[in-house]
Amino acid sequence: MKRTVRFKCGHEGCDEYAIYEADNKADTIRLQASYGNGKWLCTRHSRPDELLSIENTEIVTVMRVFEQPYGKFWGKEKALNGFVHGPGFKGFAKDFPVGTTIEVTAKIKLPK
Repeated sequence: MKRTVRFKCGHEGCDEYAIYEADNKADTIRLQASYGNGKWLCTRHSRPDELLSIENTEIVTVMRVFEQPYGKFWGKEKALNGFVHGPGFKGFAKDFPVGTTIEVTAKIKLPK
């Protein structure tokens, strides 16, 4: 019997919730062990250094191409994805030499 399992963000004062569906009791227990008791953090609080805000108006992310036995991949500290994309850009790691970097900047421009 499927069950809905909810977890409140573990950051004090945050009212965000995650909703998961568990297939059975064992799945519910597994989800509870992974996310229960304040372990789950919402997008705002899981990596606050990546959150644009009035105080943090620019974020720069740099990735480079790594070579693995099974191909080339983009990553920050290790190989992660063969393809990166975002608004206005796309890049296949296999199209570039190892060590190539991509710098993606997100900048907020507030009204005057």
